[in-house]
Amino acid sequence: MDTAVLAGEIMQRSGAETYRVEDTMSHIMRKSHATRIETSAFTTMLLVSLQEEGRQPLTVVRRVHKRGMNLDRIVHVNEISRKLCGDSLSLEEAYAELKAIEQESQKLYRPITYQAATLLTVIGFAVFFGGTWLDIIGGGIVGAVLVGINLLGKKLRFNNVFQDISASIGIALMGIILKQYVFWNMNLETVIISGIMPLVPGIAITNAVRDTLMGDYLSGAARILEAFMQAAAVAVGIGVGIVIASALIGEKVLL
Repeated sequence: MDTAVLAGEIMQRSGAETYRVEDTMSHIMRKSHATRIETSAFTTMLLVSLQEEGRQPLTVVRRVHKRGMNLDRIVHVNEISRKLCGDSLSLEEAYAELKAIEQESQKLYRPITYQAATLLTVIGFAVFFGGTWLDIIGGGIVGAVLVGINLLGKKLRFNNVFQDISASIGIALMGIILKQYVFWNMNLETVIISGIMPLVPGIAITNAVRDTLMGDYLSGAARILEAFMQAAAVAVGIGVGIVIASALIGEKVLL
């Protein structure tokens, strides 16, 4: 049960779909040959029960506090689960490898690597949207602002919604300043849209739909609400940034 719950917690914190978390925990717990196995995964909680014949059931409830997106960890947990179920790995070895994944999760990517990837993502979308060289340069500058706000937000421990709003305000303000005073021929729409792409909850929406189609309506609804809050925070931030820029410049800014 400890191994199954640890695997489920790692997957849930890494952004795995609900049915995948439940399926992985169930496969691991079947190695116990218990008469009754129940696994339930929710967005912020895991509930697992195991009962052997003639004994009281053993139940574990685990609260999942932090969630993000790390497909690498999900793949590793799946591989460990398959090896364990295929008798290529002992239970003790599987648990030890899962603990190693949990402890090293924060060291998978250095902060500079993550922020560099964010910057390159913004530049890449500027190219993808057909931007000119000015748009690409503007996207790089806006991406640098996004990286700076992300680092500041982590240092000050902003919550996710306020972090997205702050980043969106910075993106909008910097894009408008560049358009108004530096690159007059720059396409402001391309630059701002490229800047907010790292903030768009695309995978979260996809997982919400997949959970709903698999019949996990509670988790699906929770994920949809979470994705909607992220999208709304980005939209509010861009709107506030435009209003602030209009007040500072003294004229109405239109995208």
